[in-house]
Amino acid sequence: LMSDSRSGAVASPLPDGRVLIAGGYNNTNGFLKTAEVFDPSTGSFTSTGSMSYPRSGAVASPLPDGRVLIAGGQDNNGKILQTAEVFDPASGTFTAIAGLMTTPRIEAVAAPLPDGRVLIAGGTDGIHGGLSSAEVFDPATGTFTATGSMTTPRTGAVAAPLPDGRVLIAGGDGTGLQTAEVFDPATGTFTALAGMMTTPRQGAVAAPLPDGRVLIAGGYYGSYLQDAEVFEPAAEAAITGGVFGNQTVGWPSPVQTLLITNLGAQALTISGASLGGADPGDFTITSDSCVGRRLAFAQTCTIQTQLTPSAVGARSATVTLADNEPTPASITVTGTGVAANSGPTGPTGPTGATGPAGATGPAGKILLVSCRKITKPIKRHGHRVKVNRNQCTTKPISGRTRFTTAARARLVGRHVLYATGRTSQDRLLLHPHRAIRPGRYTLILARRHSHRWITTRQEITIT
Repeated sequence: LMSDSRSGAVASPLPDGRVLIAGGYNNTNGFLKTAEVFDPSTGSFTSTGSMSYPRSGAVASPLPDGRVLIAGGQDNNGKILQTAEVFDPASGTFTAIAGLMTTPRIEAVAAPLPDGRVLIAGGTDGIHGGLSSAEVFDPATGTFTATGSMTTPRTGAVAAPLPDGRVLIAGGDGTGLQTAEVFDPATGTFTALAGMMTTPRQGAVAAPLPDGRVLIAGGYYGSYLQDAEVFEPAAEAAITGGVFGNQTVGWPSPVQTLLITNLGAQALTISGASLGGADPGDFTITSDSCVGRRLAFAQTCTIQTQLTPSAVGARSATVTLADNEPTPASITVTGTGVAANSGPTGPTGPTGATGPAGATGPAGKILLVSCRKITKPIKRHGHRVKVNRNQCTTKPISGRTRFTTAARARLVGRHVLYATGRTSQDRLLLHPHRAIRPGRYTLILARRHSHRWITTRQEITIT
């Protein structure tokens, strides 16, 4: 049994297969803020954290990150709520959302959208009767934004996501609506369906089925209903592919595959495909496995296409199916014609054989000595003390230069000072300001002659 008896509660699936059940009303405790989780592996209900507000007649929807949105409803003071919160199954806690819904709602509908947002539509605010308005919750920003309105105000309707990303909304209202409509998230608009439900229903339930259909069951119309019906979305072809990229004018491209998938519950029958649009002569249908096919829900077939551009620049055509959809599907295939001499660079040829090694030259006559002070612990008279010492490295320098006694020295590379120091007749001692790596540098020497400084520059290579 559940931990609480509940009417008007919400339920939502969790990522691990369990189900969240929250809120509602009973005669003992009134409006509830308690929640519990059903585990199908054990068939048991376990209490979890409580909601921020008691809610009955709210809406719930799963979010992409595994959390659950719960919004609206009515509290124990009879107030219709504009607030919302999320349940985190990892911690078993509810957290209030700072943003408010655009409208207080009870007995609304909610459904997840393909991009992770949630549609909330209809219901009542307790003032204006049934609402036709709708809004979308974005979990990325935690905000609610108004969208297009339904064709009919609906309270106590049902909603379910369809395989093509749209949302079915059906029934509702005290007059017992028998109509239905769909919400298209790509346009933010609602469109009425021509077909009617078999029975007007308010307060029914709905759920998508694995074959693309939607089950609608129960509800109320003059009496409590025991029957059910299914909504079968019309055949609908989704087409992907058809981007060719750059192709040399007059030369056929590699074959591109168009994948056709039936997203409708009704069978999709395809009798052919044709080319139209801007440049149909540049494109060819090389093979068609869809002709004569009858695709059930989620079944696929392929059409092979090829581009032979007739001119430089953007080329496009439209592949249109001849099928039994209410509106036959089409897709634009695109590519760009390029001149013969503007193709991609060919691969680099193999590296030639290595020549014989040259004779070893005489040893260099100039060494660069770079020193830095380090602190090193040593033992002295049985005690551990720290002493400062110079730690020096030596690197050979190619080229010739004359060191002047007591000259000041700077080592510069690409306008960056790497080291400073002094010279003697046969030695250059530098103190590095940054790491000195092999490469080309400029050695700047400055010596004082009489009352002026004489500066010389020498390009050197450190190996």
